[in-house]
Amino acid sequence: MKKFMIIFISILLAVTIVEKVYVSYKCRDINYAVKNYFTTGIFNKYKLCNMGDINMYFSNGTVAFIKVSGMSTKMPYEKLKYTVFIQKNTRGVWKIKKVYPTQITLK
Repeated sequence: MKKFMIIFISILLAVTIVEKVYVSYKCRDINYAVKNYFTTGIFNKYKLCNMGDINMYFSNGTVAFIKVSGMSTKMPYEKLKYTVFIQKNTRGVWKIKKVYPTQITLK
């Protein structure tokens, strides 16, 4: 039983490391980085059910401001908009630095 637990934990650790390396590699694409951030994560308070629009307002190759909209994962499934400050690190991977919620008024 002890041997089984060691093998199980080793496999679980290996799978987790491979998944993190894969996502880090894919986050070299700015669109994938934004979609991954806003559609995954258990404790992500900015999580969206689906992505509507992604509009880039400024980018100089290392820093970008992007507007994102989509449906909330929580009831009543309202439409949410965010302005995102994203930065490329030295390895070429895009990281979300700050998320600014935008208010939507229904007309």
